[in-house]
Amino acid sequence: MEDTPPTRSIWSRFWSPRGMLESIPAGADAVEADDIAHRNNVWLKTYMDMYVLRWAGLFLASLVASVLTHNDEVPLVVNAAFVLLCVGALAGLVVMIRTYRRAAAAVRRRIGTHGG
Repeated sequence: MEDTPPTRSIWSRFWSPRGMLESIPAGADAVEADDIAHRNNVWLKTYMDMYVLRWAGLFLASLVASVLTHNDEVPLVVNAAFVLLCVGALAGLVVMIRTYRRAAAAVRRRIGTHGG
């Protein structure tokens, strides 16, 4: 009986595509592992726009919140929290864009080497 990895939470799958990808079994040969990696890359290339938009929305919302809370009426700790959230959201956005670009390049390479 195979050990199946635990299902990631909805919250985790909402922000990161890792929970949606197919894992490569330990006993997989090179061809099977390459096919699974290709399916994962095609999935990422197809659906990463949702993740990029989520992280971009979080970045923009936290940026607006940090600008709006930058005054004397709001405690500095609240503004600092929004600035940290903004920096974290920017980092997440960069990771999602890099993931998309890596997957798209891998799909293009595979199509180029296999002819379609």
